Amino acid sequence: MGEIVIIGLGPGDPRHLTVAARAALLRRQGDLYFKTGDHPVARYCRERGAAISFLDRLTGAPATAGEAARAAGRILLTALKRQRRVSYAIPGNPLEGSDETVQYLRFRAPRQGHRIRIIPGVGGGTPPLRKLERIMTLLRSARGCPWDRRQTHLSLRGCLIEEAYEVIAAIERDDPAALEEELGDLLLQVVFHSEIAREAGRFDLERVIEGISAKLIRRHPHVFGGSRASSTGQAVDRWERVKEREKSPGAPGALRIDPGLPSLLGAYKVQQRAAALGFDWPSLEGAVAKVREEAAELKDAYRSGVAGKIEEEFGDYLFAAVNVARFLKINPELALGKALRKFMDRFAYIAEKVAVSRRPFSSYSLEELDRWWEEAKVEEKITNKAGNHRK
Repeated sequence: MGEIVIIGLGPGDPRHLTVAARAALLRRQGDLYFKTGDHPVARYCRERGAAISFLDRLTGAPATAGEAARAAGRILLTALKRQRRVSYAIPGNPLEGSDETVQYLRFRAPRQGHRIRIIPGVGGGTPPLRKLERIMTLLRSARGCPWDRRQTHLSLRGCLIEEAYEVIAAIERDDPAALEEELGDLLLQVVFHSEIAREAGRFDLERVIEGISAKLIRRHPHVFGGSRASSTGQAVDRWERVKEREKSPGAPGALRIDPGLPSLLGAYKVQQRAAALGFDWPSLEGAVAKVREEAAELKDAYRSGVAGKIEEEFGDYLFAAVNVARFLKINPELALGKALRKFMDRFAYIAEKVAVSRRPFSSYSLEELDRWWEEAKVEEKITNKAGNHRK
């Protein structure tokens, strides 16, 4: 089985080559083919001793662009009959999917037993990102903003969490304008942290982008490699197997989660992993029964009056409830977030009624406040029904 390495050359200037692309071009492992001899990086590589063949000169003058792409693909596949690896360098970023030869190779190569490896390049979507990066560099400079200069990875933790949840809220409201804005705010956090790391000499935004691009390629062997996945389940299984190999070694079947995860989400992921290893209830009924059992134990702890025991049993109760959510295919973190926002919206209705009355909250009985709560629920149903009708 051979390997075709597809290398993204970026917009043209050799300075815009990614670290991985530069290394692949100059490694001299197997034949190196360029889509065209007109690309500025070709001269850069030749000056450094690389031998290059140009496909636009080898394919002649086919009648259509599609025929030229297929002819180039056949040349690369034929080259693999005499060596284990060939490299194909194209302008821009091969992940953008516009190069017809890449499309041809991704279809034909796996069927001939060959593997495809893609090294992303800087594509057409990069200039706005670079603009944002330059703005952040300025904000952090001596000529920039005192607040931005003072921030650290630790001080920005709250901002990162807040922006992520605001993205989720915009999605749940089905508000495209808000989603566009909130995604920008979340992207800013990525650029902000990358700039702080660059100043400390640890990594930069380019390394972040290269890293996630390489990870996506590694974890999708059914797209970028020779394996196949005919269903979502198979695709997820391959992702998890590659992910497991990449993680630090530990005891077989060890349960590992990121310690920075919220406890609710961490419990969900641990239970998913344990279930994948066979440690699971056979059905939803078992998980629900466990919730009832933990609720009874919580009541017993409450009657005991021992604070530590009450806290422990309440944690067990929450953990069991998360397991029910997993059986129902519900993310408990998102579900609790929806419940929180629903409560706040309904309580805002009560607060508005109290404000209109010009009386303090304390002057109302719970029964009176609860009537407004029920009114809020009715208003909520009417609003939701109207929203669904508009869709």
